[in-house]
Amino acid sequence: MQPITPTPTLSQDQLNKSVGQVLSGQVSPGNGLTFDINGQPLTFSVDNMSGVLIRIGASGNALGTEYQWPADNTDLIIAHNLNAVPYGFIVVAKSKACDIFWGSVLPSLMDATLQCTDASADVTVFVLV
Repeated sequence: MQPITPTPTLSQDQLNKSVGQVLSGQVSPGNGLTFDINGQPLTFSVDNMSGVLIRIGASGNALGTEYQWPADNTDLIIAHNLNAVPYGFIVVAKSKACDIFWGSVLPSLMDATLQCTDASADVTVFVLV
């Protein structure tokens, strides 16, 4: 018979709380902090998921966002500051039909490069790490 080594109480407690948090719907990518005139978030709080929400404004940046598309199909470097290389992104919202895709520079520990097929679109992406 093999001896069973019990899991330390502290680790089990942390695991139970983490699972409980997920099961009760307490996982969030963040919430809007500031909003545009249409009620859409411009900036977001950091919450308990591995990634960051970033709003990218249309070329001309009438909404005053930190980032804006320079032109159609042109690289935009975004500082995500996650200290991890992103493996992807999710388009959370966009103001019109367009495609968002990786730019010509590979993502790094601190930034990612994206492009958009229509620079007149406002877009929110969740960068995943």
